[in-house]
Amino acid sequence: MKALFLLAPSLLAMAWLVSKAAYFWNSRPDLQFGWVVLMLCGYLFYESWEKRPPVQWRFRWWAALLGLAGVGLLFLVQIYMTAFGTNSATMQGLTLGVLLVAAANVAFVFGWEGCVKFAMPYGFILVAMPLPAIIQSPLVNGLQWKVAMLNTEVLNLIGIPAQQVGSLIHLPNGTVGIDEACSGIRSLQSTIMAALFIGYLTLQRISLRIVLLALGVGLAVFGNLVRSLYLSLTAHAKGVEAIEKVHDQAGWSILIFTAVGVFVLSWLMAKLEKSAAELARASVEEQGAGSREQGA
Repeated sequence: MKALFLLAPSLLAMAWLVSKAAYFWNSRPDLQFGWVVLMLCGYLFYESWEKRPPVQWRFRWWAALLGLAGVGLLFLVQIYMTAFGTNSATMQGLTLGVLLVAAANVAFVFGWEGCVKFAMPYGFILVAMPLPAIIQSPLVNGLQWKVAMLNTEVLNLIGIPAQQVGSLIHLPNGTVGIDEACSGIRSLQSTIMAALFIGYLTLQRISLRIVLLALGVGLAVFGNLVRSLYLSLTAHAKGVEAIEKVHDQAGWSILIFTAVGVFVLSWLMAKLEKSAAELARASVEEQGAGSREQGA
């Protein structure tokens, strides 16, 4: 309980950040998974708490610098928010400031080892924060354009006349628009969340976690290409009005596909990692046995 009491400043700072992020999580469909991220952060904190290092409470100059940087950033962002209001960019600034304060608090209590141990439980909240417009808009627009382009190429290859105009696909009997949902940005965000969480729990090597994240992103992109192509084929066969009947089902199907895909990939990679570790251990034991025989 003493250690938990000593971490109270960072936990209160995170609670304050959640109160600010709640507006985005409640009002933006692409960020409603933020509440799920919050629960996963709690689980990750519990997992790390069970394996926490011993309390090493003392002053550390680098921790003090982290705390001062965090408080300074929060002060500047609050001034900006007073003048211009809350937006995606200010939420990123608030998140960075809170995480710096949290890192300083953890460093004072547990030292550098504690910062490493609790980095994921605190930092995982970043995946639920809105991206600044300077990043979000080009990303969404780029995905919409590329999905429309690839769909148009596939439709023409299978004999269906199609023409791309921006993020629109003109078919003989109507026009299909690749909206933000069809671009894949929502499932991409959810997949990144799942890949980071599952990879952290099941894989030991950081390199394998990065590979899992990359494969998850690939699954999300491929799944949404299939989804948008299916909607285009539905519009060609039954009319544009028919898209409304299958739009949501197609979205959920792709979300399930990517989630299951990430889980299966992580399971396979964990088995390979375990097998490689056992082989390495057996090799070391054989070398040790050979050395003892030579010594005898």
